[in-house]
Amino acid sequence: MAKGTGRAIAGIITLIIGGTVYSVSQADIVSKFSQETGLSQQEAAQYVENIPEEELFSFDELGAMMISEGEEILSIASEIDCVTYYYEWETDTLSCEEGKSQFRRFGDSEIALGEAYQALSSETASDQDIYTAIRLIDEVNANYNLEIMIELLDYSDRDESIKTNQYNKALLQAALDSQ
Repeated sequence: MAKGTGRAIAGIITLIIGGTVYSVSQADIVSKFSQETGLSQQEAAQYVENIPEEELFSFDELGAMMISEGEEILSIASEIDCVTYYYEWETDTLSCEEGKSQFRRFGDSEIALGEAYQALSSETASDQDIYTAIRLIDEVNANYNLEIMIELLDYSDRDESIKTNQYNKALLQAALDSQ
């Protein structure tokens, strides 16, 4: 999850993206997070308030982690041998080749989002970079519903990853709306 650069004082979070300082209220983030997740305002507030400090990273750090994860997924996809092996995740509707393709799509989308997060840390980051990150968050979240991801990850892991991305999206949307 991303964090604001600076401090949260009286429910206000300061984010620095490019040369712009955004001051967003925790209430705005909770409201946007609630809209994204379908959680009630109270459930969304509880989720946001209970995010441990050690799980909050700068956009640059978050981007590096996502790029690393995406590269690892692409590496695993490159090792899938559809000629020699049958994989437990293969089903009547998910062939080995399709699973490998979906795995690559997921890895590519994580790398793209990681690069977008890192762009937010640059001095030249703009509102367009924020919109790009938001669009890519939606893409990664949609990719969690690829059949390969449903086969390989349990529901709670996928749900938590999606909520983490939705929190980051809510944070970015609140920053844009604060202008």
